[in-house]
Formats: sequence, structure tokens, C-alpha cells
Amino acid sequence: MYIPARKIKAKVKGYRGKEPFFSSGLMIHWESFLERDYIRLADFDQDVDELYYQPLCIHYMQNGTRLRYFPDFKVILKNGKTLIVEVKPFELIYDPENQIKFEVGRRYCEEKGWLYQVFTEREIRPGELQQNLSILRRVKLHKTDPVILEFLLDEFSKCDEIDLISFRNRCSDIEDHIFYLHLHSLVYDNMIKVDLVHEKLNEYSELR
Repeated sequence: MYIPARKIKAKVKGYRGKEPFFSSGLMIHWESFLERDYIRLADFDQDVDELYYQPLCIHYMQNGTRLRYFPDFKVILKNGKTLIVEVKPFELIYDPENQIKFEVGRRYCEEKGWLYQVFTEREIRPGELQQNLSILRRVKLHKTDPVILEFLLDEFSKCDEIDLISFRNRCSDIEDHIFYLHLHSLVYDNMIKVDLVHEKLNEYSELR
């Protein structure tokens, strides 16, 4: 059973909550909406296998004082590598205290043979990606039919590129909500590709 290095307590100000990480079935705690959005991004990332919150405590000295640093997340990639992630708003990146923590994190990870990376809203919220993920993640709350998924993939294999509304017309025998549930599932699982960054998912989105 996973035990975080630091318990997330209720905040007087700000927000905290839990987000499902569908890849593992775990609930991941977050302490800011930016952290929540990182969880969604990691869950969508085909290279990510596991995600853990508040994974470790790093002790370090600063001006003769013993301090502790708790990175936000530990990521296990499908290639077996480990990544420690710190999530920070871009405006706080160059804060001296944060710069020290980042360097402490990097050195700790180097000793372990791990990777260390700081994510800001620039990496987590490019364009329309998070808005589209909010729509696509809903499919994980519903059961899909493998027969319908296979049918859609078979129909799609007959096309090179096609916009969503044209593909919908090709599959007109399927009820509307069933069609979109299964199409969104295929997009979320990267079986059908759509540009999720530069525009909101709509009837004229190009499917590839």
C-alpha cells in the first residue's frame, strides 16, 4: 500500500482535492488546480505508467538550517525510468527559495539515477488541451462496447483524414451519444488522433 511522505491537510486558503488517475485506478491528491491539471496531463500521456503524490522527503541544509523539501509527484514511465515532478506557476519559477529547492531536487535525482523536471502552466495548459481533456476524460466513467470500438476503427481505416461531422455521417446507424462516447474513447486512447492543443474539439475537427 502506498503511503505519501507528507499528509495533505485542509487549507485555510486555496483549494485541494483528489483526481482519478485512470491508468492505475488510484485517486491522486492535489493542492492546486495546476497540480490537478498535471494529473490529467500525466494520465493522458502514453509514456506514463504510474503516478504518486507527495512521494518523498528530501532533507537539505540552507544557511546552517536543516530543511525539508517535498516534491509534488513521482512518475514511473513505461520505459522503466523514474521522474520526480515539481509543479509551479511560471511566475514563481525564479523565486530564490524555489530555485534552491529545484537544485536540491535535481541533485537528489542525479544520485538516484532519476530524472527531475519542473512543470508550469506553459507545459501543463498549452492552448485548448486541458479543456479538451475535461471532455475526453468523462468517457472513463462509462463502459464502452468493444464491438462498437472495432466498428469505428474499421470505418476510420477506410479514410485518410476526415472531419468529425463527416465521420459521424458515415456512422449514422449508431445513436448520437453512443457514437461520441466511443469516438472520444478512441481519441483519449490515441487510437484516433486529433489536434487537442490548437482548437476545442468540435464537429469540424480533423481526425487522423
